[in-house]
Amino acid sequence: MACRLPRALCAGFVAMFMFGCADEGADDAEVVAEEPNKDVPYRGVDGEFTSDPLVAACPEDPRNPGRVVLEQMSEFSFYSDREGQTPLAEACTYSYEGFAPDPHYFPESPESVWLQFELASGDEACEAFHFVVMRPPHGDGNVKHMHLRYGGAGSGFAALLDMSNDAEDADKCNPWWSSYCTAGIEGCGG
Repeated sequence: MACRLPRALCAGFVAMFMFGCADEGADDAEVVAEEPNKDVPYRGVDGEFTSDPLVAACPEDPRNPGRVVLEQMSEFSFYSDREGQTPLAEACTYSYEGFAPDPHYFPESPESVWLQFELASGDEACEAFHFVVMRPPHGDGNVKHMHLRYGGAGSGFAALLDMSNDAEDADKCNPWWSSYCTAGIEGCGG
């Protein structure tokens, strides 16, 4: 196709077509969600975690299990108390279904990514935890913390992730930002 404009104008249009406009988004680098803890065994989803009573967001809310036991990213057990004496659901087997960025905090906070797990097998008590999303365990040394949300078969990953968009109300408890520490540790971070 022949260019019917003066030679300099034609060259300018060709350069814009090939290289894009320098004024539009030249410094806008797209933030891409990355698999969290990809170089950590089981992505860090292994060990025992207890709710952090020093976090102001609903430490006594009954929807937050007191203790969560994660075995090599495939078997989870949930207990109502921090000591693990009162089971809510034990030996629930999960399949890892990938990760998703947080709909409220990503991409401003690129680390705001949730791991997603779906129940594969377990007894009836496990159904209350059919879908589980978690901000993977992270922190310094042996002191780790994570965040956890769960729902029954009628919920789904989208519903759990969308809880990040719930309006914040200082007078209302939002249990879906509970923090869990390496078992027995308090004040592990938020």
